[in-house]
Amino acid sequence: MTTLNKTDLLAAMSAHVRGTGLAGATLRPLARAAGTSDRMLIYHFGSKGALIAALLDKLADEILSALDAALPAERFASEAECLAALLGLLRSATFRPYLRVWLDILSETGRGDAPHLAASRRLLVGQLALIGARLPQGIAAPKVRAKEMLALIQGALVLEVANMHKAADLAVARFYPPPSAPTAPAPPMTAGGEAGETG
Repeated sequence: MTTLNKTDLLAAMSAHVRGTGLAGATLRPLARAAGTSDRMLIYHFGSKGALIAALLDKLADEILSALDAALPAERFASEAECLAALLGLLRSATFRPYLRVWLDILSETGRGDAPHLAASRRLLVGQLALIGARLPQGIAAPKVRAKEMLALIQGALVLEVANMHKAADLAVARFYPPPSAPTAPAPPMTAGGEAGETG
């Protein structure tokens, strides 16, 4: 049975939510996941609202810590590399449970729920900091560039959840185009100094 302290209870409930999402995060399933009763959860956290707020805080910590640990500590050589690394990480199977939780948080934020709004803002501000710390040194208006990149990443993730992968890729390519394809070699010069065909 899980040790009855807030740290262990939150860890157990967080693991449960990563697997099932926040939509069904009511007292009884959370208590069952934590190896205790719903009455004991209320005893430890004071109220259901305080429990959900603490759980959201724990989830935000985990998401931001996981992103920070998975990204290189040093700055990227280009903005395009920074975007590709972060978006690739968020698209990965490893981060799929976190993406599900993030979308659940946004859904409740849209309904005006204050704890979910606080978690949303914390996650977005945290991502801005992660991006800003890894953008190339010396770029102009780094805070603005970080916000633009965050908006592009979040938009791309929403499109992908709706199975609009091509639209997401087009949006990314519009702002951060891939390197140009190598140009064909110039035709050889003829004896008269003109470019001519071979073969």
